[in-house]
Amino acid sequence: MPAPFYVDELLTKIDSLYRLVNVATKRVNQIMKSEKHAFGKKKKPTITAIEELLEGKITYRKNEEEDLTEI
Repeated sequence: MPAPFYVDELLTKIDSLYRLVNVATKRVNQIMKSEKHAFGKKKKPTITAIEELLEGKITYRKNEEEDLTEI
């Protein structure tokens, strides 16, 4: 069973819980599209996306209204 993730850990990498959900969802969709019928896979795409976020492998950019600064 994967280790639990705490919101406090994740909010050190991203500025809001809402943005965390959006970024993680986009990454999960990318993972799901790249894996064709990965039956029997031990790690869920959501866990992979959160781990990548914690490791700093995922970057995102705020929308144009928010200044287009990269975080």
